Amino acid sequence: MTLVQTREDHGIPHSGKYAAFVRVSTDKQDVANQEYGIKVYLNGGDYKVKWFREEGVSSGEDWHNREVLQDCLTYCRKEKATLVIYSISRLARRDWETLRFFDQEVSTGKIKLVVVDDPTLDEKTIGFKAMFAKQEREQIRVRTKLALSRIQAEIEEKGGYLAKSGRVITKLGVHDGLAESGKLGNDVAKKQADERAADLWPIIENLREKGLSYRGIARELNRMQITTPAKRRNPDLARKTEWHATSVRNYIMRMEG
Repeated sequence: MTLVQTREDHGIPHSGKYAAFVRVSTDKQDVANQEYGIKVYLNGGDYKVKWFREEGVSSGEDWHNREVLQDCLTYCRKEKATLVIYSISRLARRDWETLRFFDQEVSTGKIKLVVVDDPTLDEKTIGFKAMFAKQEREQIRVRTKLALSRIQAEIEEKGGYLAKSGRVITKLGVHDGLAESGKLGNDVAKKQADERAADLWPIIENLREKGLSYRGIARELNRMQITTPAKRRNPDLARKTEWHATSVRNYIMRMEG
């Protein structure tokens, strides 16, 4: 039997103003669960709740272009209302992006926050959560680089690496001229370029081998949610960034130039 953690004030009749934000998806049951969870938390306080239901918006949409969400935050600031959401995981594809966004908005706007399914998350703790999420992103990047280094070492030792798919990889595709990139900037810029190339270039080269155009590669990178160069340079960018044919072409030209 799984015990569900709840907030200390869960189910206690609440007073004051609340803004309940629900992201409407194609799963009607999920939407109903979100709304029910918020109502149970407030324990019948609907008459003091203003509902904001976001429909037809991609979870990858730029936060600042999500009109319903922005209206909800504006209402909270003007009316001193507490923002209530059922779960951080319902708002975007990646929890860390949601945490970072709400950390920025809640902190600067002095908005009170309730996350029904996480009793440890509110306006006081979201900054710490966002910080830990950022650290986890860095650990993932380090693990990815380590894995690629291990594969490269095996290729050099045995002449190839056997992937889970059964395909034998004989090279990772990092261009020999990459070391020359240091001439274009300082050591920090070179280090960052090397790190970005280590886990991105093999993916792009693999897509090129399949005969995809620049536009086709961009489409696949977006589908796989591969971070763009702009986002890699500044992971805390709140705006949405996407690959385009021109950005793929520029990246390839830079790597092979």
